[in-house]
Amino acid sequence: MGQGDKMFRGAAWNAFGSISIQAVQFILGIILARILGPKVYGALTILVIFTTISQVFIDSGFTKALIQKKNRSEDDVSTVFLFNIAIAVVCYIVIWFIAPFVAAFYDNSALTLLLRVLSLSLFLNALFTVPTTLYTIDLNFKVITKINFISALISGTVAVIMAASGFGVWSLVWQALLKGLLTTLLMWYWLRWKPNLVFSKKSFKEMFSFGSKLLISSLLGTFTTQMNALLIGKYISQKDLGLYQQGMQFTNVVFNLVTSALNGVLLPGLSPLQDQREKLVFQTKKIIKSSAIVVVPIFLGLATMAEPIIRISIGEQWLLSIPIMQAFCIGRMITIISGINVNLLYVLGRTDLVLKQQYVSIAIKIALLLAALPFGIVYIALAEVVATSIHFFINTYYPGKLMNFGALQQLKDLRKVVFAGIVMVVPLILINLWIPYDWLRLVLAGIIAPVLYYFMVRTLNISELLELQKKAQSFLKKS
Repeated sequence: MGQGDKMFRGAAWNAFGSISIQAVQFILGIILARILGPKVYGALTILVIFTTISQVFIDSGFTKALIQKKNRSEDDVSTVFLFNIAIAVVCYIVIWFIAPFVAAFYDNSALTLLLRVLSLSLFLNALFTVPTTLYTIDLNFKVITKINFISALISGTVAVIMAASGFGVWSLVWQALLKGLLTTLLMWYWLRWKPNLVFSKKSFKEMFSFGSKLLISSLLGTFTTQMNALLIGKYISQKDLGLYQQGMQFTNVVFNLVTSALNGVLLPGLSPLQDQREKLVFQTKKIIKSSAIVVVPIFLGLATMAEPIIRISIGEQWLLSIPIMQAFCIGRMITIISGINVNLLYVLGRTDLVLKQQYVSIAIKIALLLAALPFGIVYIALAEVVATSIHFFINTYYPGKLMNFGALQQLKDLRKVVFAGIVMVVPLILINLWIPYDWLRLVLAGIIAPVLYYFMVRTLNISELLELQKKAQSFLKKS
């Protein structure tokens, strides 16, 4: 099996797993959103800020360094495992002491205990990170899919029962803890891997040169991403934060699905080609065009049909999140293509260049966020779209310089796909204008959009579509 086919099978299993898991989480999330409302989700979002940033420290770029390393040893794996656990302990101690100050900052005393309990998930995440990485290196996403599906289904069901019983935000906290616990237990049960509990200074130093730059880059990126929630929750309201988060969450269902499928296979799949630049560029071009064929119609369709989707799924109390969802659909669509370029630099081992790009991107994002903050959550979402568009040109700068594969070349490759997506959107706009019933709008859009888009892609002779079809058919036969 060629590297391209192996990557496709890995991406296909990863995508299949993501679809099933996101479907479960989406359905359960809709039920929870109807029960709990925007303010409860706003409180949880504040808590997640701190656990998300802590998770970046726990990983510290060492899992990606483990994947990227050509001749990894058991000592390398064990070193990363022990390092993850040690950092998890440090992060939890820090969160324990800052929890009262977080609660005081947001004038919500309940956040102290909530944050201390939710942060226990850091230990669980540290325990299953390396086993997941080992499966990822082997492009074996079949087992990862099973584990994540089971843990998502059970933890989500428990959360719905707790929410219906009046536990409020605690139902979401225990959902996160139970999901982490189940993932850890199942991952260790299936993998049967035993660390040798050796911490090698040599291994640590070798991976630190790659991982440290990635840590700084990831930390800065995560902090600026969470900064929106940090400031909205403090200077606007926790209810508006809930609305903002839910509008973003609808888009993230698709975004997480695609990025998890791509990111899971890009680094391990392309790393063997890091010394073969022509093949590397060739495979990356195909990945970008194939990804665009999938994500462009989905995100444009979601943006156009945001109103009936939100009204039917989570109700009238969430309607103010419609423009947030629309803005993030455009932003996430751009981010997926932009992110492939970042992974290309990871493959080349140039985390230093990723970090340089990150500094510029963060400065732009912070400036736009602060400018939009006084005008409310809709303008903050629009600022995100503008920042994301600028980030695309920043993230494609070094691939253009190193490999003659920059922004203009990529946009040229994507022009037909984008045109097909725009043509597809026209009848959807007319459906929204002429049809008064939400269910009928979605049914008609679900029939017309894919047929029209497929017709346009075939008419424009976009060859990657046929390749995707052939690989999908092969995957289904062999699976």
